[in-house]
Amino acid sequence: MAGNGKHGSQYETSIAGWSFAIADALASYGLEPTEIFRRAGIAIDEVDSPSARLPVDSVQQVWQFAHAHTDDCFGIRVAQHLTPASLHAMGLSLWCSNTLRELFERYIRYRCVLSHMHFCELIDEGESVRLSLVDERRIKSEITNDAATAFFLGIARRLYREDFSPRELHITRSLGEERRDIEEFFQTEIVENAGGYCVLFAAEDLEAPLRFANPELATQLDLIIERYIAEFGLISEYMLRVRTEIHRLIGLGSVSLELVADNLNVTARTLQRRLASEKSSYNILLDQVRKQLALEYSAAPKASATEIAFRLGFTDSGSFGRSFRRWTGQSFSEYRQTRRQA
Repeated sequence: MAGNGKHGSQYETSIAGWSFAIADALASYGLEPTEIFRRAGIAIDEVDSPSARLPVDSVQQVWQFAHAHTDDCFGIRVAQHLTPASLHAMGLSLWCSNTLRELFERYIRYRCVLSHMHFCELIDEGESVRLSLVDERRIKSEITNDAATAFFLGIARRLYREDFSPRELHITRSLGEERRDIEEFFQTEIVENAGGYCVLFAAEDLEAPLRFANPELATQLDLIIERYIAEFGLISEYMLRVRTEIHRLIGLGSVSLELVADNLNVTARTLQRRLASEKSSYNILLDQVRKQLALEYSAAPKASATEIAFRLGFTDSGSFGRSFRRWTGQSFSEYRQTRRQA
């Protein structure tokens, strides 16, 4: 099977169900999707499961082709070909959410199912709530954001109100002759050439109960999503970047939340908020990196516990010793002795 998730880094993949919708949208324009995907290095006709993983860069090449050979409505057309099952259990769990806020928070939490490199953030602004979509892919195409926004809007109109629309849609490009069609679909003011892609919603709309809310089923579907994420070893690209920066700074002898945030060009508060949206934190990632390095350093016979504690930024060897026992279930000396006997 092509695109089984083993192609390239697991951190740079997207779910095949998304590409199936792209293929259907291409066909609706009279284009041959199999050949277009083939040129991008994907044998889409051989992918036998919507849950398979495909390389992001290849999929983005298809998006770029579509943008050049269709029109500004292509993203909306893709969303219309998506089904609740297109995104594995995540799509179904969105439909079971209690409110639109919970729906968006669930998507943000499990966004790596769709793609690791498509970051979303929900920001409260008093009477409005801003959904910001950030494209972290090397090969960019803003109409992918149109597809995600149209997908969310389609669910909201089925579960909340048929006439539901956001307050504003901000896009980073200028629209062509399809502007009227896009405005008619989104039913809102469109701000072109904006500094970033985002959607503004009325805060009260995000708290209203949804028609088919099913918390019990949503919880079970979340467990299925988490098993899928574990099966493919998925982690968000953002968390990977944070971990990499923590690792680098520890090697330089100085690491802190503020330093990591500054080197990633965000505030410490934004960094904490983004990690919290993925059920993680700076301290969790710091602990993970320290554990990895502690086990690596312990293999060096001349490295003492005090030296390793210092290299990892612990204030004293006692704190390091307690953390090491938590990581391994053994003291540092016991762990090292076990390794020697192995």
